[in-house]
Amino acid sequence: MGDAVRDSTLLMGVHGVLTRHPWLVPPAGASEPDVDVFGLAVNRAEVYGWSSTLLGAGMELGGSRWGHNDAGEDWTQDGRVREIGWLQVDASSRLNRQRLPVLPVATVLGDVLRQVGDIRVTGVHTVAPVHLAPDPAAALLYTAGWYELADPGAVREITVTVSGREAGLAGRAGRVRDEALACTYGCMTVEPETTDVALPGLALPLTGEMQTEGMRRALAFRCRVPVWSLDAAAWTTEVFVEALRVTGTAEPVMITVSG
Repeated sequence: MGDAVRDSTLLMGVHGVLTRHPWLVPPAGASEPDVDVFGLAVNRAEVYGWSSTLLGAGMELGGSRWGHNDAGEDWTQDGRVREIGWLQVDASSRLNRQRLPVLPVATVLGDVLRQVGDIRVTGVHTVAPVHLAPDPAAALLYTAGWYELADPGAVREITVTVSGREAGLAGRAGRVRDEALACTYGCMTVEPETTDVALPGLALPLTGEMQTEGMRRALAFRCRVPVWSLDAAAWTTEVFVEALRVTGTAEPVMITVSG
């Protein structure tokens, strides 16, 4: 197995529009506040006990969820879709059957961004080390139950794409669709889409050029979800991580979810 297969990097980028809180907008001529996603993400992950920093509660639990690698943001105030925050972590290979920390990373990013401003999320891209993912069936069942409480009027159509390096990935589209449907317990529809579908909810270029080098878009789907949110995007990502895992994907992939 090559280095790409063993790579434990999990990288998530959140795309949308962030409008800074008025009290964090410096007056003309004043310096910018010393605030960024990296520092705030370390702070927030520490509070949850998910990080591997010195005082992280995860260390006392016999294994942290991740180690911080890098983070960044584009908070340009022009009303355009930007990659408003991204976080790159090293997912622990000793998760003791805990799922890949897709939702925890999304939660940290969401907390960070909402602390800085009002956000409208339009898309999420995730580089996921599928080979480290355990079977998340029970957790996905609970998640589907959570979304059964959503406002029926909040249903949203979204686009999901999968990029990877494996030569046979495109040929597994039907199986991936079936497995994704099985993971959603009737709370999401999944239909095939052309791989050249436009993704206006994402700001290009996507962070992670090094991790995604050599990847090609192999799969695309049109899905209907009970509600659109950063949390729902993380759930959708996990659904496709599991569908890819169970159909034989053994290398990292990039999954995009855009509304």
